[in-house]
Amino acid sequence: MADRRSGVQHRLTRVYLLQVVLISLATVFGVMATAKIIEHVLVKQALKREAEHFWALYDTDPEFSRPDTRHMLGLLTQPDGTGDRIPESFQSLAPGYHRVDLAGDRPIVFVEDYAGARLYLIFDERRVAALALVFGVLPLTGVLLVIYLMSFITWRKSRQLMSPLVQLAEMLRGAPITDPRAARPEFDLIETEADSEVAVLVAALEAYADRLLDFVERERQFTRDASHELRTPLAVIRANLELLGARFPDVPSVQRIEDTVGDMEALIATLLLLARSEHRQLPEERLIVNDLVLNMVERLQPLSASKNVALRSEQRSMLKLTAPEQVLSIVITNLVRNAINYTNSGSVEVIVGKNDVIVRDTGPGINPDDLERLLQPFERGVGSKEGGHGLGLAIVQRLCERFKWKLEVASEVGHGTQVRISFPAWQTWSKF
Repeated sequence: MADRRSGVQHRLTRVYLLQVVLISLATVFGVMATAKIIEHVLVKQALKREAEHFWALYDTDPEFSRPDTRHMLGLLTQPDGTGDRIPESFQSLAPGYHRVDLAGDRPIVFVEDYAGARLYLIFDERRVAALALVFGVLPLTGVLLVIYLMSFITWRKSRQLMSPLVQLAEMLRGAPITDPRAARPEFDLIETEADSEVAVLVAALEAYADRLLDFVERERQFTRDASHELRTPLAVIRANLELLGARFPDVPSVQRIEDTVGDMEALIATLLLLARSEHRQLPEERLIVNDLVLNMVERLQPLSASKNVALRSEQRSMLKLTAPEQVLSIVITNLVRNAINYTNSGSVEVIVGKNDVIVRDTGPGINPDDLERLLQPFERGVGSKEGGHGLGLAIVQRLCERFKWKLEVASEVGHGTQVRISFPAWQTWSKF
C-alpha cells in the first residue's frame, strides 16, 4: 500500500503549513525592515534637520535654548569650553550618529560641530517604537490573523473536497480482484456534495464498474459455454479418428487430422487456463522439470517425425521448481510445437539448465524487426505456410508474466531461434 503521507490531503496540509511559514517569515522581515527604515532614515533625517534648524537659530542668538522635548534632549558646548555638562561617555564621540549606553538605555546620539561649538542631540525612540507597534505592528498582526484564518478555512474546505476522492482511492486500492462481484466498491458509502465534480466522478465510476462487471460475467459465461461446446465435438472427432486410424493406419491425412485435433485441444485447454488463472489462484506443486520435459519430448515425437525434424532434450542440471504443473507444461509444449511447426528440416532441442529452460531450433529464424510483433496475439512469421492462429508466443508471454517468469527470444535469420525461460530463485527448491 502506498504511503498515506504522500496523499493529496497531506500535500495540502504541507502546502498550508509552508504558506503559514512563508507569511510569518515575510512579516518578521518586514517588521525588521520597517524598524531599520524608521531608525536609519526617518529618525536620522529628523535629527539632521533638527540640528540644521538649531544652528540657524544659534547664528542669530548664541544663547538660544537647546531642544528639550519629551523625546529629544539637546546639549551644547561653546567654543570657549563653556556650556552644558556633557556625560563622560559622550566626550569621545566623533561627529555623526551613535548609540550610547545612558542610564540603562541605548538612545541615538547625533553629534555635530558648527563654528567651534558642538551639539549633542539625544533621541529616545522608545515612544516612537511604541507608536510603531500601535500603528504598524498591531494592524499588521490583525492582517496576518485574517490571512491565517482564510488559509485555514481554505485548507479545511480543500480537505473536505478531497476526502471523498481519498476514500474512493482507498476503497479501490483495497478491493479484491479475484472475485469481480466482491471487487465492485460500495460507492454509496462515499459522502459527496450534490452536483459536485466528485459526485459526478463517483457516479461515472459506478456506471463504469457496472458495465465492466457485466462484461466480465459475459466473458466467464462464454468461457464456460466454450469449454463444453468445443470439447464435446472434439471428443467425437477424436473417437472417430481413432476408428479411422485403426481402419486406415498408413494414411498421412488421418495423422495430420489427429495432429490438428491435438493442437485444437491444447489451444482450448490453454485459453481456458488463462481465463481461470486471472480469476483465481492456480494450485502450485513441487515439480522436477527434467521429468516434465522428457515426457513432453516423448509425447511430441510423432509430430516431429512427421515434419522430419529431430526432437531431443539435454539435461544440464536437475531443475526443481514450485509452480502449477499444467501451466509449465503448456508453456514448454507451446514453445516446442511452435519450433517444430516452423522448422522444415533440422532439429529442435530442449535444454534444462540450472534455473532455466531453453528451446532451440534450426529453423529459418526471425527478423529482429518481427520479434516484438510476434509476441502479439494472431501474429505469425512473415511468409509462414504453417497452420495455426499465431497464439503460441502470445500465450507463452502472458503465462510467463502471470507467474513472474522471464521470457527471452533471440533469433538470427537463417540460423534458427532460441527461446529461454528463466525462473526466479524463490520458485526453485533443492530438497524433496
